[in-house]
Amino acid sequence: MRVILTNYVLVLGWILAVSAIMAGGLAIVGWLLNLFTGELNTWKELKKKNLAVGIALGATMIAIGLLVGLLCK
Repeated sequence: MRVILTNYVLVLGWILAVSAIMAGGLAIVGWLLNLFTGELNTWKELKKKNLAVGIALGATMIAIGLLVGLLCK
């Protein structure tokens, strides 16, 4: 019973660590997209529900995720 509980705690720790790293990575990607788009403020456009900016942000995040996945193989 003790070994099973230890494994659950270990897995929970990994989940929390990966979630924190992913949140930080997504924040960096959003900041970079905002930096590269110049005068267009990405976050204000997302609050206005601008679909094109949302798609661009999502595609950028997917591309970064794929690159990181390929580098970690």
